[in-house]
Amino acid sequence: MFIGRELEIKRLLELKKTQKAELAIIYGRRRVGKSTLLETIATEKGSLYFEAIKGLSKQKQITHFIKQLNEQTKKKYKNCTTWEDAFDLLTPSIAKGHHFIIFDEFSWMASEKKQLVSLLKYYWDRKWKKNPGLKLVLCGSIANFMIKHLVHSEALHNRKTLEMKIDPLLAKDAKLFFKEKRSQYEICKFLITFGGIPKYLEQINPNLSYEQNLDKLCFNKNAFFLNEFETIFKEQFKVIKRYEAIVEALSFGAKTKEELEQITHGSPGGGFTTALRQLEAAGFIKAAISLKIETGLRKSKTKKYKLWDEWLKFYFQYLKRNTAIIELSDDQSLAHQLIGKSINSYLGLGFELLCIKNISQILKNLNIDLSSIMEIGPYFKQASRTTGEPGLQIDLCLLRKGGILTIIECKFSENPIGTEVIKEIELKLNKLNIPRHITIEKVLIAACGVTTELEHQDYFHHILNLDAIFS
Repeated sequence: MFIGRELEIKRLLELKKTQKAELAIIYGRRRVGKSTLLETIATEKGSLYFEAIKGLSKQKQITHFIKQLNEQTKKKYKNCTTWEDAFDLLTPSIAKGHHFIIFDEFSWMASEKKQLVSLLKYYWDRKWKKNPGLKLVLCGSIANFMIKHLVHSEALHNRKTLEMKIDPLLAKDAKLFFKEKRSQYEICKFLITFGGIPKYLEQINPNLSYEQNLDKLCFNKNAFFLNEFETIFKEQFKVIKRYEAIVEALSFGAKTKEELEQITHGSPGGGFTTALRQLEAAGFIKAAISLKIETGLRKSKTKKYKLWDEWLKFYFQYLKRNTAIIELSDDQSLAHQLIGKSINSYLGLGFELLCIKNISQILKNLNIDLSSIMEIGPYFKQASRTTGEPGLQIDLCLLRKGGILTIIECKFSENPIGTEVIKEIELKLNKLNIPRHITIEKVLIAACGVTTELEHQDYFHHILNLDAIFS
């Protein structure tokens, strides 16, 4: 069963119906479901699906391409030695009529070199786009190649008609993998740990608890996730040491570029900046600029990077340092021993990221129109070295028209949240120098609801539960 992607499917179906040649570029991190999405669309007669294989030489990629062409067109083309000859064989089959053509894992097909992009541009301009029924999709996972050589390509400038980045699933779609066999609270645990990556969600057995799934999928010498870090990173980056150091540092909290350079011993300059940019393009990290509340709530110059990939955070927090133990042990219940009580605070912090990623659903539940939002993002202030004043971070703030600042607090606990949260919020607000014309609206998202005492305090403007992200 194919789950989610309604908007992506709608857009691709619209593209197929146009009366002109279309060139689409689709990209996203590994395991996010790009190929499955395209296979779902490419079902009718006239569709041709070409998938490259990782690590093959140029000649072997061409041979594999011709093999797929023969299988799908029911013809017997002889093998050739150049991409020019391969495209010449393809051209007659797509010169007329409706055709939905997919080049999947295009970066592998091109052997991560831009020469094939230039050749593709020639064939598109001179031959292929003359057929108004032709729709060509270039899809790939290696974000740096796809963005640098396709999305921002001079060769394909003004030629692409659709660019689509495939993101992890929202919680409302991800919950469908659990077939109503787990509670919303427990599903949150899974999403905080594995994120909304379809391939990861497919590994979860909904008949087993969160801890039982961790034992099976992570804390076992044959576990699916034990070597997943190397699998996805070696495909994205040729030399992973620098990239690994950055994401490991971020797994313990957001940091500025300068802090990352110091922790990872990265040399300042273009190389380190490029590494950050590539990690962000791949969807592993995200840069956030703080709102500057003290001066009218516009963006400040303060930028921090945070780990945006849930699985990477769990890997560096719990798996990497325990890999040797896991590989030696025959114990089938290591999860409880190795994660202990620290998992509670881990899940609590991770819940904030889950809410941020599902902010569109939260806004719907708050009846906040997107057009009313002027700025959205975190607020953070560094600790003062001179006065010793501690730092402050608020993960989710909205500045709306009419001078309204909405602060959203996210709490993940097995028990209802009590009145102690009021003191916590007030401490944060007292550290802010909020302009007098600004109205503060306070929102609480509580995974297991709130106590009657907190309700009676009437402190929050809105109190939401997990339905805010799952519905």
